[in-house]
Amino acid sequence: MSQSAEYSSDKTGDRGGGGRALVHQKRLIRGLLVWATLLTLGLVASLTLHFIQRESDTPKDQVNHNQPNKDTDMSFSPHYSSTGPRKDKVELLHWKVAKPGFIEGQDQLKVKDDGLYFLYLQVTLDSDMKDNYTITMQTERNKVISKGLINGSKISTVFMAKGIKLSRGDTFNVTCEPKAKIKTNHAETYLGVIKLH
Repeated sequence: MSQSAEYSSDKTGDRGGGGRALVHQKRLIRGLLVWATLLTLGLVASLTLHFIQRESDTPKDQVNHNQPNKDTDMSFSPHYSSTGPRKDKVELLHWKVAKPGFIEGQDQLKVKDDGLYFLYLQVTLDSDMKDNYTITMQTERNKVISKGLINGSKISTVFMAKGIKLSRGDTFNVTCEPKAKIKTNHAETYLGVIKLH
């Protein structure tokens, strides 16, 4: 029996009989060290993201207001035909410019400056429209910028976006084939233009 007692005290490293408590303390210390290391790594990652994502040094109130707008929002207004049974339906969408900028016009939208533009468009049809419709954004020379399809029996909204290089004086428009009744709420039908460069 004395051999097993010596053997067990050599395994634990404690000659006084409290080896289990010492082993337990060592495990707790290792666990705390691992936990402290993980918390430190998390803090370093958090601080790194904070400095990477911080805002520019220029305060918003010091922005030069003489700079041109970087984006132009346009809202749709119906352009009704005055004759025929489908007078409430449109083919060529008519726009009102909400903010003056680098786009002007109503039916044919004219670009004021050369540059790279990002155009985004959403068109929502009235719930009565059940046919298939094609919404096309195209230049004056019939070059298609973007085309979207609406299956009236399943969906009533199309969203399109595209980056394109346009020159000063270029014009573009948005059409709906066949003619359709389009919702005029600014959250349902809109066209936006952002000048990238």
